[in-house]
Amino acid sequence: MAIGGRVNNQLVFPSNATLMVSALVLWILAEGFRAIMPGAQGCRWQFLATELVKSIYFLAAWFFEGTCDGGSFHAVMTEEQALDDFAPSPETDDSPDVETPLTADSWGLWGARSMVIVTITSVVYALRTLIDSKSRETADIVSFYLNIPLTNLCILSTLRTLLSRTFPASFWHAAVIQFSGLFILRVDHAHTLPWSLLLALALCNSTFFSLIDMLNGLHQSRTIYFINAIIFAFSFIISSVLSTFQTFPTRECFGGLTPANIFLPAVEAGRDITAMYIVHRYDAAIQGISTSLASAFLVTCIALQFYQASSAFLGCFIVAVACIIYLHNFWKASEAWREPPIQRSRIVILVLGFMLFLASGYTLVGHWTAGFSPVASSISGYLGDIGNSRQCISKQSPSHLVSYLQGDYSHFDNVLLIVFFSHARYDANLDYHKEVYSRYFPNILYIGPATREDAGFTHSYDVYVDSYQSDEDISDPWNYKMAGRMAHHMLYTALQDNECFEGYLWAPFDTLLNVPRLQQFNQSLFWYHSPWGQPIPNPAFGDLRDEATLDRSRHAPAANISPDPSLNLTESWRGWGLDWWWGDPHVGVAECMRAFRKVPSHLRENLAALTGGETRLIGGSADTMYIPGRHRKLFMEVLGLFLETNCFLEIATPTTLHLAVPPGEPIQFVDHWWIYQPPFNASFVRQKWAEGFEVDTFHTFHWGERGSDGVWKGDYHHVDDVRHLLQESADRQGIPFPALTESPP
Repeated sequence: MAIGGRVNNQLVFPSNATLMVSALVLWILAEGFRAIMPGAQGCRWQFLATELVKSIYFLAAWFFEGTCDGGSFHAVMTEEQALDDFAPSPETDDSPDVETPLTADSWGLWGARSMVIVTITSVVYALRTLIDSKSRETADIVSFYLNIPLTNLCILSTLRTLLSRTFPASFWHAAVIQFSGLFILRVDHAHTLPWSLLLALALCNSTFFSLIDMLNGLHQSRTIYFINAIIFAFSFIISSVLSTFQTFPTRECFGGLTPANIFLPAVEAGRDITAMYIVHRYDAAIQGISTSLASAFLVTCIALQFYQASSAFLGCFIVAVACIIYLHNFWKASEAWREPPIQRSRIVILVLGFMLFLASGYTLVGHWTAGFSPVASSISGYLGDIGNSRQCISKQSPSHLVSYLQGDYSHFDNVLLIVFFSHARYDANLDYHKEVYSRYFPNILYIGPATREDAGFTHSYDVYVDSYQSDEDISDPWNYKMAGRMAHHMLYTALQDNECFEGYLWAPFDTLLNVPRLQQFNQSLFWYHSPWGQPIPNPAFGDLRDEATLDRSRHAPAANISPDPSLNLTESWRGWGLDWWWGDPHVGVAECMRAFRKVPSHLRENLAALTGGETRLIGGSADTMYIPGRHRKLFMEVLGLFLETNCFLEIATPTTLHLAVPPGEPIQFVDHWWIYQPPFNASFVRQKWAEGFEVDTFHTFHWGERGSDGVWKGDYHHVDDVRHLLQESADRQGIPFPALTESPP
């Protein structure tokens, strides 16, 4: 029987079997759809539509039940229907399906105490929604589901403490066992998981469903409809207000009103509606169990498909054991857990606990929203700290221990800046670079083809040495062997040896970084000047909203899409200098395709979806690229395939990025300029500002010049000039930035 059907002028709720199966199917559909289209999460109109549908549904249910002689959830349910779908009929008459929630201790909806609980529940739900969205952005799907057993443990604890409920010990055991299984699946990334967010989400979920459980015990079912409508309407209003200020949700939808984009809000609304019915029919604990069962099925499918380690099978087995325990005890759950009278002291404890919880949640969400606002505040740098409680330390030399950090600047505290040198031209280049950027990046890894031992012992560890194919021979334009042609080996090395950072910003020493602009980028997404990139708002030009599509007339040139690789591009190639690398027989498309064909088919299909279904590679400057830590492993695996060939740096790395980005997940567009005509200094940025363009980064930047004698010398003037430029940029953006101070000696 369908939800919402009416028989004999009463609202009919389906049998328990239909309810539970519907909940499981809708949960798996909703979460499975998110898994294959991550870009959908946080999408503005989808999210708002989901909240609106839920609010309208419960409002309609409240209205129609009022016209149907006050029917209730349980009005047409018989004792035999209660659990017969799962177990033999109970002999007792205390099934939760026939128990009327209204008791002598029930409160009126408009009573002060009842309104306090409804208000608290609405606020908790809105906070839960914010944290849920952020958690999904910073954790992969299996890691995200660690919050489910944590939620169950919190629900059991809350109901036991505040409502004096008792549960089978096996419920507690199953929650711990399920958490153990999921943890084993992600044990190799345990130190990078966003534990703070997962715990906050578990607390929000458990608090919300426990309060809903309490409200169900205090009010008649028709009143519960109205309360649910209030809660979801409140979330819709809050999200609409935040969306107006571009704070939340943060993403536009991809593809417009496609069937897929319409399907997700409908399924998610159905999932949440059935969850509310389960809480009313049973209680919050059973709702948590249903979520655990659905997540176990989805996690097992994902793990067996994509995880190759033996620990994956062990983790899935343990999760399955937890499900068997849940099912066995649910099968026997014919006895109702009745609501005892609520003592005034427990209400006081609940309110005080909520205030403490709200204060901590406010801090958490404040850190998050600051990182996503068009004009980031001074605390947006804590984004990285939310997701990782472990402070990463890169491999640094004694000379790097000298700190030039500016005050409490912390935007890049858990980001590793990887600065590569194609040639061993360190000297002033490294010293000046470090003096400017170590003020903002506490973790910098300089990597190049040789040590810096000529500068003495103190500097002999300045550079992390990687000399893979760093030889140079540019005498033959038909076999032009640049020293940096395989510099992506350095990127692979840096990623492999520094695994715990929230993100990795890759740029050579001669790329200028506009730090006030970069601090506004989302550190959980890829950054690159992709043809499909999404520019971030630029307050300097009055931009307060994201561009739906890249307006190329307003931005630096995007990377290029290769010609058809099935063509013989070598045949028409005229050599380096006249043509780009596509047709080079040694490092071009023909060589790169050897690696591309080894890339898993689903990743190649993801890239083909961007290129109109055609097989193409991506080529362009590799002088600015950001890899979020959550994509580090996949990025390395794909890049490793290209490193097995001689594929050129500027084809291998951009193509790898576009293969690794999940479908629908935006790439934030970096206004990166590659110049080969002067000025090779900060004046270039000021010129572009005058022309109406932004410069997030540019290459080539020179830290010195050649003198009349032809000898290159560093010019300290560029250090001060770049520092003043960054302050000018911050003033243009209207964001807080450390004030200029005198240079250290």
